[in-house]
Amino acid sequence: MERGGHPLKGYWSLPGGLVETGESLDEAVRREILEETGLTVTGKELLLEYYSDADVPCNISLFAVQASGDPKNSWEGSPQWMTVDELEPRFVQSQRPVLEVLRKMSPE
Repeated sequence: MERGGHPLKGYWSLPGGLVETGESLDEAVRREILEETGLTVTGKELLLEYYSDADVPCNISLFAVQASGDPKNSWEGSPQWMTVDELEPRFVQSQRPVLEVLRKMSPE
């Protein structure tokens, strides 16, 4: 997603956000994907968990998701399909560990 708001305006990141009080990680993944992209999660697999203090201190969980629907812009930004090479130059610092996982998933 190309981030539309400060402080990360103009940078790219994967859709996501904070787990709300009383919300499970599963519920948070489904809610964040729907809110930020308009897509409904139909399946998911946890790929990576790590801590980052690069942008905002937080624990990050990376999921591979299957989703249905048509991507839509949101207050968070504009979802787009991109290659890892296109994403990397403006990818937010906190999500840079994800790039290696994405490279392994990408067809050569």
